[in-house]
Amino acid sequence: MKLILAMMFAGGVGALLRYGCMRAFAFCSNGFPWGTMFVNLLGAFIAGFAFILCRTKWPSETFWVPVLFVGLLGAFTTFSTFALESVRLGMEEQLIKAIANVILQNLGGLLAVCAGIFCAKGIFHL
Repeated sequence: MKLILAMMFAGGVGALLRYGCMRAFAFCSNGFPWGTMFVNLLGAFIAGFAFILCRTKWPSETFWVPVLFVGLLGAFTTFSTFALESVRLGMEEQLIKAIANVILQNLGGLLAVCAGIFCAKGIFHL
């Protein structure tokens, strides 16, 4: 029960952080989903960074892993919004923006995870 409550709390925090980021990027939208891209790339970076920490610094810790990855990052990042925005751009005949969104978020996400791993290893000399 303690784990479920911690995941629920972390999910609430992740959702509020996501909402704040989406609001912060609303002013520079120009029809492109910058807020979604920001939260997805930041979430990917944090996931890569936290993955290294969990595996090397706290390998026996099992409580906080689902709290962080499922609760906080699960609510913070947003694949469903990314998918919907990509399709919406296509439906509105903004194909270049739709294609750019798919490429940038997928390639950027992979690079952000790698950057998180690289930073964690560098900071903690792993």
